[in-house]
Amino acid sequence: MPHTALRTESLIKLAGPIFFQQMTHTVVLLVDLYFFSHLSDEIAGTIGQLLPIIWLGTFVIPVFAGTGVSVASQYMGAKQHHKVVPAYMMNLVFTAGMGLVFGGGLWWFSGDIGRWMGLPDTLNKIGATYLSAMSMYFLPMGVLVAYNAVLSSRGMTHWLMYSAFMVAGINLALASLFVLGFHWGVRGVVTASVISVTTATLVSVWLVHRTLGVRFYLRGAKRDMLGVLRPMVRLGIPNALEPFSYSLQQVFLSKMIIGLGVVAMAANNYAGRVQMFQITFSLALALGGQILLAHWMGARRFADVNHLYWKTIRWGMVVAGCYAGGLWIFSDWILGIFTADPAVKQLGKTLLLIAAFYEPARSVNIVGGFSLKTVGDARFPVVVGMIFIWGILPVVWAVNHYWSLTLVGFWLFFAADEIIRAGINLWRWRTGKWKSMGIVGHHPEPPLPPPEALQVEY
Repeated sequence: MPHTALRTESLIKLAGPIFFQQMTHTVVLLVDLYFFSHLSDEIAGTIGQLLPIIWLGTFVIPVFAGTGVSVASQYMGAKQHHKVVPAYMMNLVFTAGMGLVFGGGLWWFSGDIGRWMGLPDTLNKIGATYLSAMSMYFLPMGVLVAYNAVLSSRGMTHWLMYSAFMVAGINLALASLFVLGFHWGVRGVVTASVISVTTATLVSVWLVHRTLGVRFYLRGAKRDMLGVLRPMVRLGIPNALEPFSYSLQQVFLSKMIIGLGVVAMAANNYAGRVQMFQITFSLALALGGQILLAHWMGARRFADVNHLYWKTIRWGMVVAGCYAGGLWIFSDWILGIFTADPAVKQLGKTLLLIAAFYEPARSVNIVGGFSLKTVGDARFPVVVGMIFIWGILPVVWAVNHYWSLTLVGFWLFFAADEIIRAGINLWRWRTGKWKSMGIVGHHPEPPLPPPEALQVEY
């Protein structure tokens, strides 16, 4: 089989199920948004402005878990199989611990976070209910992403897709029951999500230990886990630092947007959430490509790595541009699903027009950033991301303080940020410096099998 055909086929086999899995989670978020908007625009807007707090966990923990995919896959590509299971176990310790700590902190400060962000008392009560209920979400999620990393590194992404379909069905059924039947309101929507993610966790644990036959162990585990600690920290902390900083930046921006009123809060939430499809597609490309890139980087197959990088970049940009443009064209109908307020719909339509220009650049940053980190060049995208994330914040604050930005003004700053960073990330890849990086060195071993040997088993 020609190398190009193999790359395309393997990427589709890996990224396709990841996309459907992630898309299912996106549908779950949109279902939750629908039920929140069913309760009121006020509730939907309030929760939308608190989402950056939730993103501190839901972005950072899964991204850190992706370190397990990258490290384990590079060890497999380098034929260092004795380090694979310790990498899985260390990944589980990290992500489950992060989930426990974050969930505990969210519960403890649930009554204060909204007040710190500037919510009035009536809206802060809504926020406190939401945050305290969501605190139960993060421990099972931390375990889930670690086990999903095992499945992904073994090419079993299709099982993640099947699990996600089941979870989406459970979430929809329970949310309908709890909100429309039992009238539990905000807590009912969140309870459905917690039960769903717990179910997914149990399914993934069963698949890893029973279907794959992966065995975790205690004797000698500490020594072996410490042996993989350095590469996991080297990749994991930079991987997690950028989404952590981004989420924290969004917290500060949300505090500013809260001052614009309920209409702006609701429009920002609706317009932001309906873009999740293209973000999901780019993320699936990045995660699917991550598995192949890590295998091939470990085997020092630089031509394959480079070709796959540019393929995923092109696909991501085309899909992002088409989808974002379609959102704007059909914005009246799409936003009408969530709200009947003409002011919210008009503002949301303007935001979606801005998004049509910068979403291809966001795709480049998602796919390109993941690719650089996967091949070992983790420091550069993190440094660039940190410069822009924290560099743009005082500019936005100053402009808003002296000239009172509208929500449209905030989104124009977002667009400039994504477009400039995309150009820098593309330039970095073209320098080829990533070829000298990676977590495993080159050793004079017998050559690896041809690309045909890397198959995804079903």
